[in-house]
Amino acid sequence: MVCKTGEIKISAFGLSPEKQLARGKGKFMRTVVFNQGFNRVEHHQIVCLERAKLNRLLDEERRIIETLASAIKRQIEAAPKLIADVQTAWKDIQNHSLVKAVRERINLLTDAYPQFLNQVETARQRLKKRILDWLEIAKSTARTATACR
Repeated sequence: MVCKTGEIKISAFGLSPEKQLARGKGKFMRTVVFNQGFNRVEHHQIVCLERAKLNRLLDEERRIIETLASAIKRQIEAAPKLIADVQTAWKDIQNHSLVKAVRERINLLTDAYPQFLNQVETARQRLKKRILDWLEIAKSTARTATACR
């Protein structure tokens, strides 16, 4: 704004309203286009939604694998000689159609968002270690139980 004396008045932001609009701080604030037409806030919201989707998929994968592992554990307890190695049992679990379907959906998500790869690998390694330890304990317990009979 210009006074009668020709001076520019300073607003509360320290700039004239014309300069505020030019910088995008006025009424018509401009958004910076960031990624594929989205601004940074929208992009952050999309990534958060996709991360939540990934967490749901990882949880679904974990539940399916734990269910299959408990079935194998029951088989080991019933007849320990049927399953020769826990690594073979782990491969059977990984080749199950439900696990493959969930893994494919997770892989599609990590292809779109590579920043999730570390989270997926860490979760899968922890799950594998936990299940293999669990099956190994069941196998050794079943062996000692049959040896004592």
